[in-house]
Amino acid sequence: MTVFAHPDDAELSCFGLLSKLRRQGWRVILVIVTRGENGANCAAWRRVGEATAAARHIDAEIVFGDFQDGYVTRSAELVSWMEELLDEYRPQLVISHFAGETSTAHQDHVAVAAAVRIAARRARWYPTLLLAEGIDNDSTFQPNWFVDITDEHATKMAVIRLHASQREKYYMQEDYLETRARKWSLNFPNPPDDPHRKGYWEAFVLVQHAS
Repeated sequence: MTVFAHPDDAELSCFGLLSKLRRQGWRVILVIVTRGENGANCAAWRRVGEATAAARHIDAEIVFGDFQDGYVTRSAELVSWMEELLDEYRPQLVISHFAGETSTAHQDHVAVAAAVRIAARRARWYPTLLLAEGIDNDSTFQPNWFVDITDEHATKMAVIRLHASQREKYYMQEDYLETRARKWSLNFPNPPDDPHRKGYWEAFVLVQHAS
């Protein structure tokens, strides 16, 4: 299960991992707290459609919340909704925002990340919790869990392109996405049988591991 604030957050942060898990037979549920109605040059219905098409691309399920884009707070209502979702689906793995320690992340991301961490900590079965790299190059992001998404990179790029309403934003540009996905490959050697392989990775902070 992923829990992110806006349509396109999961696609940018962890869709390579999600695609890999689906190919391995995992059930994938995308939870989107808002409908992205305050995003650039778009209406809520359009962003909902874009996110739904992205989920359909890997046959994932999708759940939308009714919280207002741009005004999400770490409230009892949000935490309670998170707890209800976890109780309903009982995911083995939960992925959400890395909101950073510099207090400059999007306020919705900060609130959602906090609520997810509270709900995951309280869950009776103690799911694994990963916080995914954001798009703002936060210097406090120090990942300790990496996923090779080379075989899934084309899928990730394809679903990001589905978010046409956001295409003008800098972090949706293909050269930016290429650099972002390639930078972590510098930490890992290529396979001996393919030394010139062009690798792509996603990075996470592992917060809790299922016992």
